Amino acid sequence: MKIELHLHTNRYSGCAVNSPQEMMRELVRCGYDAVFITEHDSVWPDHELAELQESFPDIHIFKGVELSFSNSAHHLLVLGSNDPDYLVMNDEAAVLHKAQSQGHLTILGHPFRYGGGAEMLKLGLFPDAIECLTCNQSPEQAQQARDAAARYGLHLVNAGDSHSVEFIDKFWIKTLRQIRNGPDLRDVILEGKYRNCSADNLVWS
Repeated sequence: MKIELHLHTNRYSGCAVNSPQEMMRELVRCGYDAVFITEHDSVWPDHELAELQESFPDIHIFKGVELSFSNSAHHLLVLGSNDPDYLVMNDEAAVLHKAQSQGHLTILGHPFRYGGGAEMLKLGLFPDAIECLTCNQSPEQAQQARDAAARYGLHLVNAGDSHSVEFIDKFWIKTLRQIRNGPDLRDVILEGKYRNCSADNLVWS
């Protein structure tokens, strides 16, 4: 399966350019099998996600959210949940505990773009994975992410952090397993049963 882990639409993310329909059409065109929609500090209601899924049967559309902490100095993805309670939680440790205990994958998004992510790791607050190559992290910052993953024993994932159709098909993960929900994805990442891919056909481990 070809999977986008980090994607925004203009439905609920003010910084996104394209509509959900435009984003899904481009994902399908590029051969994606699944996507986690991760709006900024906002979740999709179940009925709206179901309507979008019905319109695009060729791709699995999953729940997610991107949470901002410390005045947006770092961002934490929770994949597999659209629980609105996350939107009022200001404690990273509590978010990590809640998500991981429920089987949802947690990813520190572009951890070295703003600096807050590095501070979170120094405090011993560890997500399941951290982003490496994305459309919103420089190569130098991606190298910092690799170094941090090695230092703390964390998994690395590539993700588009797609805010427009131009971001799609740049960075993604692939797995031979079937992903049916968030816990399935978490198992794949924690067991290392995936590979990181990029548009130039480089595979990063």
